[in-house]
Amino acid sequence: MKRSKLVVLTAMTLALGASAAAAQGLQMTIRPDSKLSLAGSSNVHDWSCKSGEFLANVEVDAAFVSRPLTQVAQPISKVSVTIPVKTLKCGHAKMDDNMYKALNADQYPDIKYTLTTYTIDRATATADTFVANTVGELTVAGQTIKVSIPIKTERLTGGAARGEGTVDLRMTDFGIKPPVALLGTLRTRDAISISFKVLLDRNIVVALAQQ
Repeated sequence: MKRSKLVVLTAMTLALGASAAAAQGLQMTIRPDSKLSLAGSSNVHDWSCKSGEFLANVEVDAAFVSRPLTQVAQPISKVSVTIPVKTLKCGHAKMDDNMYKALNADQYPDIKYTLTTYTIDRATATADTFVANTVGELTVAGQTIKVSIPIKTERLTGGAARGEGTVDLRMTDFGIKPPVALLGTLRTRDAISISFKVLLDRNIVVALAQQ
């Protein structure tokens, strides 16, 4: 193929990509330094399990990159997250095994979250930050419940983004019996807390299409 034809074809492909991006929003890519933790306590000590190996499908409004966020009605278009249960590590192999058993990881290998709706706290929003009061569906051990999570979102350089939030739950919300170990002398409490810090970059294909 002649160079001139290749240039024209490339330009057409990028233009089509830009049109699709404008219509559908911007796809974001999760960065490997994103973190999630599951924490709780027992009658003996507090505990925490962490994962940095999860998948996120996040799409934002095309205006997220360039306009003040106070002027974007719905900055977030789509969020779905999948956390493989066995990527959660508690710092002790036996505790890992107990958690996987409690979460029935062999039958239900993934924890899943899907955003269903949200509102923006306009009183605290700035050109580069906002708090989204979200409602979504969280599935753990095959049980799905609705959860409300305030997510603080910040736009970073180049259209990247950071989202942080915490939600307090109970194991029994998902039909999970709090684990007992050491012949009943260690009893895990029902209350748990899920915290996350998700770092996102613009999808490289979409970014190139818009240039």
